Amino acid sequence: MSLPNDYPLEEPYGFGQLVILFQAGVVLLLILVNILTIVFFLQWFRRAYYNLWKIGRRPDHTDGWAVGSWFIPILNLSRPYSIMKEIWYDTGATPSGATDSRTVLRWWWVAYLVHTFSNSLANTVMKKAETMPQILAALPLSMFSDLADIASAALSILVIGYVHQAEQRWQLRVQLQRLGEPAQQPEQLRPTEEEYYG
Repeated sequence: MSLPNDYPLEEPYGFGQLVILFQAGVVLLLILVNILTIVFFLQWFRRAYYNLWKIGRRPDHTDGWAVGSWFIPILNLSRPYSIMKEIWYDTGATPSGATDSRTVLRWWWVAYLVHTFSNSLANTVMKKAETMPQILAALPLSMFSDLADIASAALSILVIGYVHQAEQRWQLRVQLQRLGEPAQQPEQLRPTEEEYYG
């Protein structure tokens, strides 16, 4: 890890070095957790969009676009939100007792955008900081970015929960419609290649 120019160096294996090593370990763990979170979220997002076909809806894009839209500059400022709106409305994911079901979705996207921009700005400022006073001056922006990240994560969990509940309701409707039909043969009970998805 690079230290500021005016960082007071101690003897080898002093308390300061141990704190820095611990912090480096925490940062590496956070990077791993962030990567796994992104991968799992994108898998869920793609599958939730694909499920719209299963319930008889006609999405505007392919399920591949559901993932790809996050990685294309400029487009990633609006397309993932429009895809999530399709998932949200077509599955009927609305908070119980909510007068405006779009509120949760809008706050989710605002929190994501605020985190993205504040994190980018905080990283730029931190990279330019070379002394302890400069690092300390940049800390509030970094903390604001972390708070936006927490808000974004919490709202993502909320949105995923509402969509999951809506998908469960759709699945229950399908099962109720099939009551009284002849039992499926064992071959029909196996997951299809699309259901395996992999």
